[in-house]
Formats: sequence, C-alpha cells, structure tokens
Amino acid sequence: MSRALLPEAIAERFHLPPGATYLKSHSVGCQPRAAETLLRDRLLTPWRETGEAWPHWLEAIDQWRAALAGLIGAEAQDLCPATNVSAGLSRYISALGTATTRRTILLAPSAFPTIGYVASGLAAAGWKTGYLPADADVRDPASWAAALDDDVALVVAMHVSSVSGALTDVAAVAAAAKTAGARCIADCAQSVGVVPVTPALWGVDAVLGTSVKWLCGGPGAAWLWVAPHDRSTLDPMERGWWSHENPFEMDIADFRYAPDARRWWGGTPDVAPFILSTAGIGEIAAIGVPAIRGHNAALQAMLRDALEARTPQWRWPSGAIGGTLCIDTGTDQPRVAAALERHNLRADFRGSILRVSFHAYNDAADAHAAAEALS
Repeated sequence: MSRALLPEAIAERFHLPPGATYLKSHSVGCQPRAAETLLRDRLLTPWRETGEAWPHWLEAIDQWRAALAGLIGAEAQDLCPATNVSAGLSRYISALGTATTRRTILLAPSAFPTIGYVASGLAAAGWKTGYLPADADVRDPASWAAALDDDVALVVAMHVSSVSGALTDVAAVAAAAKTAGARCIADCAQSVGVVPVTPALWGVDAVLGTSVKWLCGGPGAAWLWVAPHDRSTLDPMERGWWSHENPFEMDIADFRYAPDARRWWGGTPDVAPFILSTAGIGEIAAIGVPAIRGHNAALQAMLRDALEARTPQWRWPSGAIGGTLCIDTGTDQPRVAAALERHNLRADFRGSILRVSFHAYNDAADAHAAAEALS
C-alpha cells in the first residue's frame, strides 16, 4: 500500500468547514463543490422545465448506479438504491424467509447498532439473532467459523468496524459462511471510498453501503448489491411498485419482480440523494480509492509517530484497520475532548474511544494540528 500524500489542491474540490480541522469523514464526508450544480442540472432544472420529470430523474438514478458500479467493480444491474443501510438489510432478509429453513442471523457485538436492531426486530417472523463472543477477533475467520452452526442463515460482517476501525478479511469470512451453508452480507458503510470494496471478488452474497461517509454524498443514498447468483432468484417480501418488472404497467393483480436487483427497490424513490451521491462518487473515483487509502495511511502514521510513544496510557489500534484511527483514551477522555474543542478540531468519541479520520481533503497540517491538540 502506497503512503504517498495527495496534492493539497484536492481540498479545493470540497467545501470544508471554515476555521476548523475536520476529521469526521467516518460520520459525514464533506460536500463536493460539484454537488450543487449537479443537483440543479439533474433534479431542479428538468422539474422546472418539464413538470413531470421522471424520465430525467430515472436517468439520473441510472447514472448513479453506473458510477457506483464502476467504483466497486460491479455490474449496475446488481445494485439497488436504498434509503439507508437498515432498509437495505431489512429488504434483503425479507427474501431469505422462503429461500432457507435456517433462522439465525449471526453478527458481532461491535456491529453498527442498526444491524442488531433490524435483526432482533424480526423475532416475530421467527428469526433469531446470534452474536460472536464479546472478546472474539472479528478479523479472524476462525472466530466466525466457530460460531457457525446448522441454523445460521446469514452472517453479517462489518468490513470496517465503526468502534475499533478493525478491517475484516471479508472474503475469508464469506468462505467460512459458505462452507457452513450460510450466506454472507458485508456492511461497507465505513470502508467504501477509503478502502477498496470489491464485492465480485469477495464471494459474498450481498453488500450494503452508504454515501454519507467516505463517499461524500450526503444522507439518503445507500445501496444494496446482490450477487448474480441471487439477484434474479430471491424474492423479497418487502416490495413496492418500483420492484416491478414494469412499474408503469399499473395492473394491481399482476406483479412480476424486476429481473435485476431493482426487485429490492420498493416504493417511489427519492432522487435528490442519488444525484448528490453521484457528485461524491465522481470525486472519489477521479482521485482513486487506492490513492486515498495511501494518503490516509500516511496521515495516520504521522499522528501515531507524534503521539503514540507519549501516550502509553492510551490503547492504540493494532492489526489491520480501515480509514479511522480509534484510540481508547481511557480516563483522559474529558481532557482530550476539551482539547479538541479548544483547538476547533472536529473528531468524535464512542465512550472513551476517540475516532479520527483523514480523507483526501486533509493534509499534513491537519495531522500536525491533531497531534498538537492531543498532546
């Protein structure tokens, strides 16, 4: 992995909060300058000039699917727009009820809470939620293999953990799930845009993602990728008129699933979030995810080199991690939080764990500013 820094001029392509050092791309990525024009040209202008602008809006969503497919090396037909990760996961699971007699969904306790909320909320439909042991290493496929039994229908693996930054070998977890007769879905909300995401190479059955974080696309533009072997054979119970093969056929007694991943789409879609997401994906693709990954690693290394030896009381991450440094500051948390506020450095906490993220628009000066604030 290259650790060369990107040109500082890249920051000019994004709106950055004035007077602050912004290190929260794990929460919300900064707005691309191209987003406003794209929203006007693809949503507002056709609406103003044509009234009923659905042909233009659907073309904009097709452009989003094509852009995302290019970024992750997938086929556009395997991608379904979703409002958020929760909706994508819920609709995916709704298709498994008749596809398997197994009824356990396996995840890690460190998964983003919405994953657990969706899974446990399906108890009335006969689904059970299983968890890895609290001390299990989510990066070790053996941890997953040990928890797989003949009732596990679905493994939900976080590509990058939002509370530790741990980077999981998704392909190895997917292989373990397949060996045990289960499906595997990867949550890439904390990785896509800063770590290469390659569903077609992983052997997973599905992938979830969002545009609000590292893709710099804002909220409301999430997605569900479904592997070709399931894309046209699973039948989601949660469906709407845009899940239809021909949404405008309008025969209430004749529903036919769309032949591709759009069968998970549901009702009338929102359009604006996907246009904004297209602007973000365009910028990330132009810079290149491997280049962003190397830039991020170089800035992480600068911060660690400046601080790690001086903070033996903190727990710094070990092993493979994604784009976020998750540092357990322990009892120092109140002092660290006050220092961040004083230096106008935008990072955040999960309990005592400080989360710091460097994106393409951050530079060495930001790493130095963070080191100064945290020292």
